[in-house]
Amino acid sequence: MMKTILNLGLKLFLVCLVAAIGLGFTYMLVEKSIAEQDLKRRAEAAEVVLAPIGAQPQEDPELTASMQGDYPDLIGVFEGLDAEGNTIGYAFVLKSKGYNFITMAVGVDMNGQVTGIDVVTNEETPGLGAPAAENPEFLGQFNGKGPAPLTLDEDIDGVTSATYTSRGITNGVNMALEMWKYVQENP
Repeated sequence: MMKTILNLGLKLFLVCLVAAIGLGFTYMLVEKSIAEQDLKRRAEAAEVVLAPIGAQPQEDPELTASMQGDYPDLIGVFEGLDAEGNTIGYAFVLKSKGYNFITMAVGVDMNGQVTGIDVVTNEETPGLGAPAAENPEFLGQFNGKGPAPLTLDEDIDGVTSATYTSRGITNGVNMALEMWKYVQENP
């Protein structure tokens, strides 16, 4: 009886070991591709939110690294450059908590006004919170607002049945406005 249990345990261990090695090897093969796709999505979102002010995004890894200690939900900072290379805005790519996590880019001009929001990834509940994160009317309410923090149901009308998502996006925009203020005070 004991021999049978040990034999089955050893076989199960070997199957798990082979599966773990296979998964690890597969991840090593696709890791670079995943990182490239993630960077591409962030850059495209930054381009969308900086387009209203005619700025071209350029990621600033040093600025991102210097801010991540104070803002752990920050994923990346893109400077919005005009044709002469002057900074005329910023795109902050960050993660905010709705019911689940929402990764979004928030564009802010040099006056602290929101220029746009683009949702990069959305883990909200399909059919409930997800439509709010993809609703152009809801997201458009933020444009031109700031630099003062925004309040849901006062400055921004929430989406019915998507309170957590509405609050998460509003909190994300407020984080971006706070980051913009940090950048202005710490050149």
